[in-house]
Amino acid sequence: MIWLIVTLVVVLMGAGAKLVLDNRRRYPLRIAAEMRALVEVPHSPLPRPAPSALPRPVARYRQLAVGDRAPVHTLHLRHGGTFRLGPHAKPRPIRGEQLFTDDPPGFVWVGRIQLGPGVWIDARDTSAAGRGAMQVLLDDTVELADVSGPHLDQGAALRLLAELPWYPTALFDPRTVVWSAIDDDHACATLRVGSAAPVSGTFTFGPDGLPVSMTGERYSDEGKLEPWGGTYADWRTVSGMRVPFEAEVSWLRPAGPFTYAHWRVESVEYDATIGGHPVA
Repeated sequence: MIWLIVTLVVVLMGAGAKLVLDNRRRYPLRIAAEMRALVEVPHSPLPRPAPSALPRPVARYRQLAVGDRAPVHTLHLRHGGTFRLGPHAKPRPIRGEQLFTDDPPGFVWVGRIQLGPGVWIDARDTSAAGRGAMQVLLDDTVELADVSGPHLDQGAALRLLAELPWYPTALFDPRTVVWSAIDDDHACATLRVGSAAPVSGTFTFGPDGLPVSMTGERYSDEGKLEPWGGTYADWRTVSGMRVPFEAEVSWLRPAGPFTYAHWRVESVEYDATIGGHPVA
């Protein structure tokens, strides 16, 4: 009898291990499929108009970041850094990969957060045609969260707006981004994608003319609009554009900011390829 129980346990453990391995194989395939689907979202039927008049700090930033550079259609970015799972949690190592498109603006981001030796959380965040989605898995297998809906649409779109400085030609496409003046150091950008509700953020520009930060109101996990934003640093010239290689993201709460993400960019590839195939 005992040997039958032992045999059953071994069989079940083997089946569980096989399921884990199968899920680990499927996960990157699902991500690759989502990246291909993002690129296949229909483009705007409207031609890209010539640059229009911009608020003074934005016009200066555009000249510094883009100049006469032709539009970028896709960006494939890899980053390291840290991520905090809560206000009292310690920063955990993270590695991420992200594909951006410019027409319409969208992204697919995947990240792995190390909880301990051999223990990982896998997260996927997307914004496609104005619709957001987020999935969180334990080690590619156990689903911890799978969220979508209007609040996530808004949050993903605001994240997208904050990350447009990584491919700034999209930040100055008036078909989707409209700028309004505030003062010599601030301007408001409003992103409109498809039929989704527009989102707006305030960019603050430093003495060098480059953005220091962007802030806006984003839906929290509790369903409340809260001040949120990111900062930019370590600006470098890549492919004829000025882009940040370091960023931090925070909830800006009355008790003090909760900085949960600190990205350090490792590589950027414009008009990239995925799996050997062009995605531009």
